[in-house]
Amino acid sequence: MDNEKIIRKVRGLLAIAQDERNDEESQSAFILAQKLMLQYGIQNSDIESQTIQQQTAAIQETKVTVYKRLFWWERHLAQIISKNFRVKYFLNSKMVGRQQKRQIVFYGLVSDLPLAKEIYLLAYEVLLFHSKTFVNQYYQQQEKSTRNRYVTESLKTSYIRGFLSGLDERFNEQVAALKEQYELLVLIPEVVEQAYEELSSHWGKPLALQAPNVNVLEAYQDGYLAGKKIDFIRQTLKESEDA
Repeated sequence: MDNEKIIRKVRGLLAIAQDERNDEESQSAFILAQKLMLQYGIQNSDIESQTIQQQTAAIQETKVTVYKRLFWWERHLAQIISKNFRVKYFLNSKMVGRQQKRQIVFYGLVSDLPLAKEIYLLAYEVLLFHSKTFVNQYYQQQEKSTRNRYVTESLKTSYIRGFLSGLDERFNEQVAALKEQYELLVLIPEVVEQAYEELSSHWGKPLALQAPNVNVLEAYQDGYLAGKKIDFIRQTLKESEDA
């Protein structure tokens, strides 16, 4: 069997390995792909270099939010999701009346965009739910019938800061564990990095990511624990299986 046929077979196996809905089949496909690459001396560069044209054609962008006034944490969440799910992100801007609105956009391979967007939207809803629940429970424990706006914002901000930190750490741990065996499948593809660099070459200086200070340590700690323990991947895959 010539190398071209082997390379095509390896590509097919890697495609199967990327289908996380069947974990057992995915792992078997990846192991077989590894064995073939070792047996025939095929490098990652051989696989990638021969699919550059195909991959470049498959690079697209998907809108994650509508044009709106983005909260500080929405950009932080987009950064966390994009770096852990093989995509890049950027902001579109436009004037609506006298106000500037922005939109979060993910950029990457067609095969990676749906999951990245789904995880972002899921994390967005979970973050809002848990932060609201924490604030409500705080006032219930304090037995206060009226709320102080400053206290509420401090609680919510501190909780969200913690949640995002916990979420980021959880994803980092998952990627680090996968990277040892599945490096080809967890890193942002080089072709995407290059295309994004070219796309953004004429853009101005990006907006700095800024976050409010943590004023309530208890809220931060509770948010951190909540963000780190939620398994978004498992929940997303379960929903896909049930659909």
